[in-house]
Amino acid sequence: MHPYVNFIGKPFSTYGIAAFVGMIFAVIYSAIVHFATKDKKDFFSRFVFIVYGALFGGVFAAVFFQFTVIKGNIEALKYLFSDFNKFKSMFSAGLVFYGGMIGLFIGFVVYAQYFKEDVRDWIRTAPAGFILFHACGRIGCTVGGCCFGKVLHWHQDFPNLETGLFERGGEPVFAYGGVFNARIGAYCIPIQLIESAGLIAIFLILLLFQALMRKNKAYYRPMGLYYVLYAILRFVLEFWRGDLNRGIWGGISFSQYISMAVFVIGLYCLICPTGKNFLEKWYNGSLRKKMANAE
Repeated sequence: MHPYVNFIGKPFSTYGIAAFVGMIFAVIYSAIVHFATKDKKDFFSRFVFIVYGALFGGVFAAVFFQFTVIKGNIEALKYLFSDFNKFKSMFSAGLVFYGGMIGLFIGFVVYAQYFKEDVRDWIRTAPAGFILFHACGRIGCTVGGCCFGKVLHWHQDFPNLETGLFERGGEPVFAYGGVFNARIGAYCIPIQLIESAGLIAIFLILLLFQALMRKNKAYYRPMGLYYVLYAILRFVLEFWRGDLNRGIWGGISFSQYISMAVFVIGLYCLICPTGKNFLEKWYNGSLRKKMANAE
């Protein structure tokens, strides 16, 4: 684990660095798509579109996290003025990915409404770029030690296993089929890296799907496929998650409940005929209003 790296004498979050790298990859991907499809709009507009989505995604991801730890934070509030150090140690800050996914789409909607632009072609290609950002973020989770998998107890049966990769604090980072998590002092299932690999696979599937659907006017189907595939991936991987502080109800986690809802939404976007899709109807209505106002 390397939750912080020193640069010019100051500590920087490795998760933040990984997320920044992911954002760069997303922008590069968007630039390639923009020029490859000979988009008539200027690239700066597409970049602003991405920024809107990212900002709303970040805000919603942080807000969703607070809902998952609301009891602990309410308990911490009583120390806000009496013992600020204790307040900081008790107050939880973090991100919930599904909040970011919802916020991203809301950011796109706000952009479309504020700038009165038809961004359906951009929505068709946006999910793949978001996946690149997400995959890099999960690598940041691995380095930072959050969102870890279940503890691997069986490694204790092999105390003499030879490994010299990435020694950290006397313990190798990768060994016994797991990742060493310094926060809990144990080897865990590398669930973050598994999810990152799964996201890259979804990214490649989406690229192929977008190529096959290039002339199809079903703008929301790539997003629907992304929702379906990621919901399945996340639902399955949650069974091997070790950080259970975000809640387990009825034997499944908070994220698994959201995964089921996301799967249904994605399936709707994927198979619903374009003319009957409520998102398409809403957007067409907005475009008609735009044209009427222009006249």
